[in-house]
Amino acid sequence: MIIERVTSLEQYKLNLLIDDSLSEGYKFIKRLVDEYTLGNNKFDKNGESLYVAKLDDEVIGIGGLNIDPYLNLSDVGRVRHLYVLRKNRGTGVGRKLLKTIIDEARENFRTIRLSSTDNPAAVNLYIECGFSKVEGIYKASHILELSQADKK
Repeated sequence: MIIERVTSLEQYKLNLLIDDSLSEGYKFIKRLVDEYTLGNNKFDKNGESLYVAKLDDEVIGIGGLNIDPYLNLSDVGRVRHLYVLRKNRGTGVGRKLLKTIIDEARENFRTIRLSSTDNPAAVNLYIECGFSKVEGIYKASHILELSQADKK
């Protein structure tokens, strides 16, 4: 399994990811592709990035890093659209994608935030990778202060 930084999302076949996520009731992968295609979010601002996980040339996971769109702070990032195919979960794909995103974030951000689903496995992944659960913060369920991430 390899993690690739995306320079052009159009070069990847993402139908399997879209179909798998929609079958679980998640619309965010389709939204990622639509927003990328329309140019609304190309993960191309300073510090932003998008990654795919590939196994035998099949895209089995995706995840990105944006400047947090819900804050007016350029040094706060946001983990976006992290998803792994159901058949590949529990194999370390999500962890490797998230660690790659965290490592990338260290270069430009002091903090990264995310809003997670009610998926217990996803919540556990975020906690294991150093995120702290927070409450009462607009559009954030977990926050990672990157100085703390160095200790994980």
